Amino acid sequence: MNRKLAGWIAGASLLGSAAAMALPLCFAAISGERLDLFLIPMLCCALPGSLLLRYGRGERVISAREGLLSIGLCWLILSLCGALPLSLSGQLSFIDSVFEIISGYTTTGATILTDVEALPRSLLLWRALTQWIGGVGFVVFMVMLVPASQGSTMNLAEAEASPAAEKLFPRFRQSAAVLCGVYGGLTLVEAILLCFAKMPLWESVCHALATAGTGGFSTRNLGIAAYQSPAVESIIAFFMLIFGVNLKLVWLFVTGRAAQALKNEELRWYAGLFLGFWLIIAGSLILDGKALVNALGLAFFQTASAISTTGFASADFNRWPQLCRLLLPLITMLGACTGSSGGGLKIARVIVAGKAMKRELHRSRQPQIVKIATLDGQPVAEATIQRTLTFILIYLSFFLVGWILLAAAGADLETAGSAVLTCMNNSGTGLNGVGPLGSYAAFPPFSKLVLCLVMLAGRLEFYPLLLICLPETWTAPTLKINSEKRSS
Repeated sequence: MNRKLAGWIAGASLLGSAAAMALPLCFAAISGERLDLFLIPMLCCALPGSLLLRYGRGERVISAREGLLSIGLCWLILSLCGALPLSLSGQLSFIDSVFEIISGYTTTGATILTDVEALPRSLLLWRALTQWIGGVGFVVFMVMLVPASQGSTMNLAEAEASPAAEKLFPRFRQSAAVLCGVYGGLTLVEAILLCFAKMPLWESVCHALATAGTGGFSTRNLGIAAYQSPAVESIIAFFMLIFGVNLKLVWLFVTGRAAQALKNEELRWYAGLFLGFWLIIAGSLILDGKALVNALGLAFFQTASAISTTGFASADFNRWPQLCRLLLPLITMLGACTGSSGGGLKIARVIVAGKAMKRELHRSRQPQIVKIATLDGQPVAEATIQRTLTFILIYLSFFLVGWILLAAAGADLETAGSAVLTCMNNSGTGLNGVGPLGSYAAFPPFSKLVLCLVMLAGRLEFYPLLLICLPETWTAPTLKINSEKRSS
């Protein structure tokens, strides 16, 4: 590992983190709240960040392997720095603050807070802002601050699983700028619409930031249910679905190329799965005694929240029929589209895995037939199929190990399994003890640290954190990592 290069990446990221804290700092100054909650962390980020950036001056070429490793280390460092404002407030321990901020940066939305409304508004804004930044990825903002070589920035974006890694133009910075413009523009539109729906301006901004990052942090203890507003629920549900779509496809819709976007197979599956699960859950609620309109509205919002892995809740679905409680975690496991800020396996991977299984079934019946798996009408390379199946195996392994560790630490099986699954899918709201009206505060420190690693692993799609743990990463400089994008 090139130490100067690692220093340059860490320094640029720390400066980006310090810059991000400027917005809640200004809000704290306007609201008359404590300024030291952000001034001290900004200095803690800016000073070492400047030194590291100076130390790594001139280093701009980043290999795929170094990109993976650097991204993993940066997210660990930045999570610790981002936790400082919450920790300095005195309302949370440092471990709880780290959990909360990792949940924000990874767009998970799993909260440690039992009384959200007790926090200063500037800290609630900071929580929402971390989700917005984490949704599109640190590397985008870092590249905007300190440019690197074209191949290097793409390696970083792909290592971070950033939506901005989608290629619209030959140059990465141009593509990233356009996609960030779409991301920011949609956030602004949602905030304005929420204001028209009579949500207070500050809360509209916080909820728009959380929706864009598919995070799910709310400013109310009861979440979206606190507003009792069909208009608010409809707006948030609509934008949750949009932010679960590949940003590149959203750009095509915005620029009037909807027909081209609709040819995307993943998008069609995304829409089909949403409609199917929505109707099944609504039917289950109707059979449980809910009125037709009420059931359709509740099911629409919660299905949109699950498939986009946002985690907002408009009702306590812990009390819903067992079929609904089974389907909602399953939907979050399937996840949103590749190139979105959503989590989960991603629907494209599920499609490729399904077609690979179908192909093997055909082979077992007629071994002499050569059948090629396709996606969007194009053949899927064998290497892509292998990477997809390997990713799913790693995903299931993480889930199983995390579930065992949490159960061993004393959590009941349903709560432990739901907590690990929702944290790994970056969807936040689970079942039983971690349901819509619950929190993760009851977990012991060991379980919280396990869940922190699970959230980071899910957001970074496992490989960066796994690389950090491999001895070969540090002892074999010739280790080769395929730089081809790890999405199907």
